[in-house]
Amino acid sequence: MTMTASHRHGAVILALLFFTAQAGVRSAVPGLTGRQIAFEEVVANLKVGDPRVRLDALNLLRDSGFLEAAVPVAALLTDPVGDVQVLAIDVEVKLFLVDEAYTRAMTKSIVKQSGATLPLLAFAQGPGAVIANPAPAAVLNGLVAAMASPMLHVRYDAAYALGLLAPAAITRGQFREGRAAVGRLMVLIKDPNASVRLAATHVLGRLLGAAMQNPKANAGLLETKAEVGDHIISGMNDPDELIRLSSMGVVGEIRHERAVQSLTDLVGYYKSDKNGMAALDALAHIAHASSNSVFTGLYEGNNEQVRALAVDGIGRTGDAAAMYNLQIRAAKERSDVVKQALAFAKARNGDFSGLASIVEGFRRDDLQARTFDYLVELGAPIAPSLAGYATHQDAKIRAGVIEVLGIIGNQASLAAIEGLISDKDRLVSSAARRSQKRLAVRLPMTTRIS
Repeated sequence: MTMTASHRHGAVILALLFFTAQAGVRSAVPGLTGRQIAFEEVVANLKVGDPRVRLDALNLLRDSGFLEAAVPVAALLTDPVGDVQVLAIDVEVKLFLVDEAYTRAMTKSIVKQSGATLPLLAFAQGPGAVIANPAPAAVLNGLVAAMASPMLHVRYDAAYALGLLAPAAITRGQFREGRAAVGRLMVLIKDPNASVRLAATHVLGRLLGAAMQNPKANAGLLETKAEVGDHIISGMNDPDELIRLSSMGVVGEIRHERAVQSLTDLVGYYKSDKNGMAALDALAHIAHASSNSVFTGLYEGNNEQVRALAVDGIGRTGDAAAMYNLQIRAAKERSDVVKQALAFAKARNGDFSGLASIVEGFRRDDLQARTFDYLVELGAPIAPSLAGYATHQDAKIRAGVIEVLGIIGNQASLAAIEGLISDKDRLVSSAARRSQKRLAVRLPMTTRIS
């Protein structure tokens, strides 16, 4: 099985876009070359009966950057023509994406399938993929409706697009259709197609994970967590390996405590192979107090990756006694991987004195992803301290820190970010531009060509 649906978007007319200072659109679509097209004219073409005209209009809007197009395009998320629906989903994703080229580049190591769709790639990027502007309700509701499409590729892309765009609304308590979305995804998680089941599994985790960040505003959505979690536990026995591994990850993401015993059994059975590591990572994210004995035992082993996950788990439990005992045992720790995990565990419990040990991970290619995840998880409380590393002499550290600040920071973080837009190192300046888009709300483009 692959991680993507077995379709391509189909033949559509591609347009070359140019935008003038007056925000007009110049198109290379046959018959329109050489003249300006008003934004309103393009939007009006979204309602034309000929699907080719609707496809042309969508292509013109895809790279426009006009967020005002999001709501008109949302009407086509339930278009009767499948190719129009798929392109409409793609347009919505592109409008809210920080940097498509960066998304495609960084997910090459995550999604191995050639021809992966943009909704999947953007979802796979995880935190920091979208701009500061939240997607309107019309877009989210349209994606929920599109997940009921009879066409597999529409359901698939709509699910991943929802998983990308809905979390921002959920954490703000602004996704009223959250329960309806979960209901649709619960249908998809039973789909006979393994790719669709995988998509539903991933997206359920992302939506409920977002709801857990603001439980008061998402009480209704979180009422589904137990039922969803139990269904995902069953996915840990799915015949498809990717679904099994993803199901373990999702029960960890939503901290489904009823999965603890099953995961513990899997750790014992699979040891340190990829199944055992996935189960242990999930246990470390659930961080139930009953798992501390498992974590403590695993810390005494020789595998540094296993030991680091065990430390993560102890840190997340918040158990003061377990942390105290861990730090005594770790006094002579030599592994950089485990030392970084120890610094993270301390930071999870309010001690940021080891933040430098975490940040230093950006120097090493093999620790960059783990460093990023640690810092994003630690979140807003470390943003002021983290900003101090934005001027570090090492460009890899500057770039990594700026990338993270765009995700966990606030308006106060913009000064550090914008100060590096002109950094002499291209990786740093690019990271700064991306993070500026993540934090600075984009203003409407009100000037039109009449």
